[in-house]
Amino acid sequence: MVLALMYLDLHDDARAWKGYPWDVLDFLFEGGLITDPARKAKSVVLTESGLAEATRCFNEFLATESAVVDRSKPKASGTGALQEIQRARVDILLGPMCQPHPDPNVAAQVRRGYHIERNAVVLYESRPSFLKPETWQEHPVAKFQFNKSRGTWQLYCMFRDLKWRADEPLRESRDLAELVREVQTDPTGIFWG
Repeated sequence: MVLALMYLDLHDDARAWKGYPWDVLDFLFEGGLITDPARKAKSVVLTESGLAEATRCFNEFLATESAVVDRSKPKASGTGALQEIQRARVDILLGPMCQPHPDPNVAAQVRRGYHIERNAVVLYESRPSFLKPETWQEHPVAKFQFNKSRGTWQLYCMFRDLKWRADEPLRESRDLAELVREVQTDPTGIFWG
C-alpha cells in the first residue's frame, strides 16, 4: 500500500516523499524497490523494479477504471530521459568500475554500482551497515547529468551537507569518458576521499 501511496506523490519521474514508517521504508530498501531512506534527503528514488511495483500497486488498490496507468510504455520524447545510445555508453564506461573486487575479502566489504535516474547517472559505493551488517548502504560518489539542450554532460560531487554541487576542476564536457576519468583519478580527493 505504501508503494501505491508513493506513486501518488511521485515527482522528478521516480522520486517520492518518505513520510512513512521507517520499518516499512527499510523493508522496501532491502527489497531493492527504493534507494536508501537513511539519508537526510526528504525523499527517496524508486528503482526501476520499485517504479513498476508502485504502478502495479496503484492500479490494483487505488486507481479507478479511467485512471489505470501503464508506465512500461515509453514516454514521449523530450522528457529528458537518457536515450539508448547514451545508456549503452554509460554501461561501457561505468560497468568496469562496478565489477566486484578480485580479492573476496574486499568484495565482502565494498561494492560499486550506479543508477540511471531520468537524465542523470549516480555512481555509488555501498558498504555493510554498521548495526545491520546484512544490510548494504549506498553512499553516492558522483553524479553525471546530461544536458540535452547543450549536448553536454555535467559532473557533480556530493558535499558534507549531502547536496550535489558542480565539480570545480571539470564541470562539463561533451565526452562522458572525460568526466569518468576525472572521477577515477580524483585529483582533488572529493569523490573517493
